[in-house]
Amino acid sequence: MAKYSTCITLKDGRELPFILDRGRRSRAVLAVNEGRLTVRVPEGFGVDKIKRFIEDNLEWVEKNLSLSAKQSGLPVTFEDGEEIRLLGEPLVITAVKSDRYFKPKNEDGKLMVAVCDDSSHEYMIRQVQTYIVMLANSEITESMKRLTKLTGLYPKKITVKDLSASWGRCSSNGNISINYKVVTYSKAHIDYVCVHELCHLRHMDHSADFWALVEKYCPDWRRLRGSMRADGSEE
Repeated sequence: MAKYSTCITLKDGRELPFILDRGRRSRAVLAVNEGRLTVRVPEGFGVDKIKRFIEDNLEWVEKNLSLSAKQSGLPVTFEDGEEIRLLGEPLVITAVKSDRYFKPKNEDGKLMVAVCDDSSHEYMIRQVQTYIVMLANSEITESMKRLTKLTGLYPKKITVKDLSASWGRCSSNGNISINYKVVTYSKAHIDYVCVHELCHLRHMDHSADFWALVEKYCPDWRRLRGSMRADGSEE
């Protein structure tokens, strides 16, 4: 089984990024989650066949990517002018022609990305995605550093990663994982997710005692949790 990010050039010249998942299955399937397209195909599915499969279902893909992107806040096209959401605020991806490279930066509601005449779409994807992941690591690390001191709850290890169906996880051996995509929400939401997982170090269930501990350190957890669940993800 192989799973990796790639893209294809459509008939109209646009490039469409997606996650290709090859595995032991009988037919090809499309899925859209959190603003991203995943194409699951049998192991023997060739590149031309994958492209034809996507283009035959392009209307469905574009409709569902658009709906999913509005909920997730994550980039879909990674193109100049696309609006995303980081730390709860709208941000417009903005390509800036420059003779000198600079790291992507947030200025006046724009995610500024340095480009030159021969910059590829893959370059834009890497630059934007790298910025989002670095911001997530920074914000989650800051939140965890502050909240471990506040709660007195210390995990053995904290990992920031891509979780497919939850905002965070706490293992029975005391390791915590936080979904990097939580960075699309406000700092208060990030704090809630961190508190939620830290409290699992004491209560590995969702009992009344667990929620009482969450409320002690995050009194507004109900509103924060509700807004995140409305976007389709679970804890």
